[in-house]
Amino acid sequence: MIDKKQQITPLVKGLNRLSSDNMKLQFWGVRGTVPVAGKKTVHYGGNTCCVSLRIGKELFIFDGGTGIRELSNYLLAQNQLPISAKIFISHPHWDHINGLPFFCPFYMISNKFEIICSDHPTLTTEQIIFSQMNPIYFPVSNKEFLADIKFRPIKAEVFMLDDVRVQSIYLAHCELCLGYRIDYQNKSFCYICDNELYLETSPHYSQNDFEQLLELVKESTYLVIDSTYTDEEYASKENWGHSCISRVTILADQAKVKTLCLYHHDPYQTDLDIEKKLKQAKFALKTLRSKTRCICPREGDSLTF
Repeated sequence: MIDKKQQITPLVKGLNRLSSDNMKLQFWGVRGTVPVAGKKTVHYGGNTCCVSLRIGKELFIFDGGTGIRELSNYLLAQNQLPISAKIFISHPHWDHINGLPFFCPFYMISNKFEIICSDHPTLTTEQIIFSQMNPIYFPVSNKEFLADIKFRPIKAEVFMLDDVRVQSIYLAHCELCLGYRIDYQNKSFCYICDNELYLETSPHYSQNDFEQLLELVKESTYLVIDSTYTDEEYASKENWGHSCISRVTILADQAKVKTLCLYHHDPYQTDLDIEKKLKQAKFALKTLRSKTRCICPREGDSLTF
């Protein structure tokens, strides 16, 4: 005999998701390396990497830089408890995990989170994240976390979260780093940070790596991607693990991405510098006669699709 509860549970989850078929993408931190402050960075914001994607009632969070504190404040203001989410970490460099100790929902009982990341060869993600809460560095221990927090180590793979398809691949960075693609119904979102798209003339260039990434982001609705440098800046920063505008636009055009989102801005870049990058990207796409749209989301921006 089939348990009726087993039949009903997937149905309820499906109905909850169908309550809103839209994806809502929100940006909480768009900087890379280190947070910045000052009047020259007010427009785009100074927090480091954090993006959220809501599909119906399901919440997916990408990276836990200082921007996750803004997301924390937003979630608490909604006053809809308990809070649950899947947190995808690209890699555990500071600008991607330093905000996690300031994520207030971790300290609240009944909340549930799953942190998804690739383990380091010698350390687990759990060890890396909790080590930054050692009393030498931080006054609050992870033992103060009251939420149910689980860790899920992954590699380059494909898996399902209910009816949401997730694909991960390794990126070109100085440490193990994952990029993600989320597919739900006929919509898709890709998060590629940090990643270096080498020039074809570079000895580090790999056609195989480029084609794998091209396939991952192919025809995605929104592509949020490392666009750290202008071409001029990149000339002196090759092999630093980040990409320049010309390579990002070529990838987006060849993959027939619908909307390209410039992301992970260099901390030395002012708002005006980022505006120049956006103009360069739009000009490059126009030169390629591309149908890809290019935008540069600011901290606090939201996109529904």
